[in-house]
Amino acid sequence: MEQRKRKQARYNNGHRKSLLAAFDATTGISEREFCRQKKLAFSTWRDWRRRKDKIILSKRHSRRATLGGQGHRELIPYKDELLAYMRDGRGTERYVRVFHLMWWIKANKKPWLEQYLATKTNEEVAYRSFRTLLMRFSYRHRFRHRVPCKNKVSQKVLDAVWLGYAATFWNKYAPYDKRQIMNVDETDVFYDMPPGKTLAEIGMSSKVSDGEKHSDRLTAVLSIRADGMCIQTDHILTHVRWEVAIVIHSQGTSWWFY
Repeated sequence: MEQRKRKQARYNNGHRKSLLAAFDATTGISEREFCRQKKLAFSTWRDWRRRKDKIILSKRHSRRATLGGQGHRELIPYKDELLAYMRDGRGTERYVRVFHLMWWIKANKKPWLEQYLATKTNEEVAYRSFRTLLMRFSYRHRFRHRVPCKNKVSQKVLDAVWLGYAATFWNKYAPYDKRQIMNVDETDVFYDMPPGKTLAEIGMSSKVSDGEKHSDRLTAVLSIRADGMCIQTDHILTHVRWEVAIVIHSQGTSWWFY
């Protein structure tokens, strides 16, 4: 018959502190006898006794299972400065690559860089290790390689226009009940996307006709109430009626429902 495994007990900081305090309050009882009474593994108890001061002085919540401080430790001691450099570069819409991070560290943290590279066996290993370190650092802090896109104007100008429009809008419509204010926007939904590649015979052309290079598209209208609550279903049109009027402005399309 297979021997049944003992179920492992789990303790939090509150359990540890209460059991340590209970043992200190007892007299004339050994540690092993105390563990038998409390159904506590003696090896676990010895570990608690060894870390007693740290457990008692810990400020962690009593329901936490650990004392904190475990997990991944950041190898780069100046991570906040490096993150500030990366975010400043992207905030001004500049390229940020691993090469730029290497250059910044070489210019500003050269003693640390020399100490780090000295631990590697040769220059090739040092370069690969350093590059991998910066790549993982970027991914850990939510930076990803993406295809750059260009705007006709900078993000700073777009933000200024957005804030100006918001101020004008609320100066005009602030007295209205927020339940009566709805933001309606439209977006294009693409489907039946054409494949990015095609099989073509070697030496022959890989061209495709114009009709097969574009996907089908429909327009979806998105609405949200200013108070963030759900829009009542009786406000949503379920069929086409003649009372629906579409007003097209010179700067775009706006949908007005009557």
